[in-house]
Amino acid sequence: MNDERLQILKMLEAGAINAQEAATLLAALKESAASAETEPEVEVLPRVPGPAERRESHWARFWIYPLMVGGGVLLLGGLITSLVYATGAARGWLVCGWVPLFLGLMVVVLALWSRRAPWLHVRISEGSQRKMAISFPVPLTLAAWVVRIAQPFVPKLQETGVDELILALRDSASRNEPLFVDVEDDEAGERVEVYLG
Repeated sequence: MNDERLQILKMLEAGAINAQEAATLLAALKESAASAETEPEVEVLPRVPGPAERRESHWARFWIYPLMVGGGVLLLGGLITSLVYATGAARGWLVCGWVPLFLGLMVVVLALWSRRAPWLHVRISEGSQRKMAISFPVPLTLAAWVVRIAQPFVPKLQETGVDELILALRDSASRNEPLFVDVEDDEAGERVEVYLG
């Protein structure tokens, strides 16, 4: 506070302000010091995440659901295969166990891959009724590669830079800083939520 008073006096001495302005500034400085002394201390509470942040953290763990489904199908396939071996049934029945076994294994591997891949979640609702909800991992690198291969054959894709846009989106959307767009139309009551991360 003494530094501020000294600065006001130096401004008065230099002629930047007149005596009346200096007196006004010193009075304001004195009032702010008095109010700072009489204000009660404010206790800082820990920050509670808002609903959008809770949704983001929920969506970041979305890969667990296909992992559980794939694990269940994998267990079912293993159970069928082991029952065929244990009962000594005809070997043709092994196909009934191998199909869910390999399908479950594929879903588990894809779910583990999708843990690191960005997920796209789109929710469209009207009022309190949800009209559409879709979630899936987005292989952005693969999508950019497909666009690059298709560019020579599709004239509208040539010189658009869509592949660079997809790669830039891949680099910008991460789990730590996801892309979250929430658009609400008050008149129609529609809401669109898009989450990529």
